[in-house]
Amino acid sequence: MNRLLKPTEGPLKSAFISYKWYALLLCCLVLLISLSWSRLISPSVRSAESDIPLRIQTPFDSQMSEPLKPSVYMSMFPDASTVPAAPANDPISTTATATATSAPVASEAVQQQQPQHIPVLNYHSITIDPGNRAVITPAKFEEQMLYLSKNGYHTLTLQQFIDYMDGTTTSLPKKPVLLTFDDGYADNYEHALPLLKQLNFHATLFVSPGTTEDGYFLNWDQIKEMHEAGWDIQPHGMTHPHLPKLSAKSQAFEISEAKRQIDEQLKINTTVFCYPFGEKNETTLKLLQEHGFRYAFTIDQGLASRDQNRLLLKRLFVNGEESIEPWIARLEQGSVKVKS
Repeated sequence: MNRLLKPTEGPLKSAFISYKWYALLLCCLVLLISLSWSRLISPSVRSAESDIPLRIQTPFDSQMSEPLKPSVYMSMFPDASTVPAAPANDPISTTATATATSAPVASEAVQQQQPQHIPVLNYHSITIDPGNRAVITPAKFEEQMLYLSKNGYHTLTLQQFIDYMDGTTTSLPKKPVLLTFDDGYADNYEHALPLLKQLNFHATLFVSPGTTEDGYFLNWDQIKEMHEAGWDIQPHGMTHPHLPKLSAKSQAFEISEAKRQIDEQLKINTTVFCYPFGEKNETTLKLLQEHGFRYAFTIDQGLASRDQNRLLLKRLFVNGEESIEPWIARLEQGSVKVKS
């Protein structure tokens, strides 16, 4: 009987061993696929696991073949561009008016105890790109700057703005406005620099040092020339990343390295930050404080005021597709309901 059973034992045993190998190979294949998939979809997790800050996929990857275009901001700003106006019954402004009566006026260009709300205009690229709200044509930009000049507006230096927000000075030029330019597009050098120099206007530029080797953005020679012409230069992250998607170590690198390079190149001490894409989280705010930043600008719409969190200051987005009328209304009132 044993001899009758033996012929069937060989094939069964061989089949069993084959199935074991197939099962082992299948497990290895599943493991390999899962590891590859996790690395593909979780760059921020890989960054968090490494002591070396890793760049997540940003518009600056692939040797800057797809540089940060102003079109990425299209979804961030309202089409109607309606923002809240400054409160009419501002208690701080009331106190300021009462104090102003006892202080002498230094000159016609200075008005003591200005209202607390200051328009901070937010520009990006100055070129021709129809349909892109984040881009303004050189002709429209010139029209806006000439309006400011002819209507008695005074552009602030960043230090004037900080001193007033800090309360270390109680006076500002009449009709103050702060001009800010994000990202450091090369067209700012071509179109904004000569016009503002001609009008004796001040401006603040937020740059990402990691973009200076690409012709689409300003290089260090251009940045230095703008700084020498009176522009304030401040950090906008090292590579213009989505900060909340990064680990704390990578955020710290983006913030500290941008500051270090600008400080070394221009021999200054930068203390004002501008959030790339307007994005931040609690970690970002904590890191800014740890690295000596005192102020930071958002893309939240509204007028800047002393009662705002110093790291969450508001600005007014300049819609390049608008006519000048809604831009004037927003400049003067902080809100607009005028259709372009």
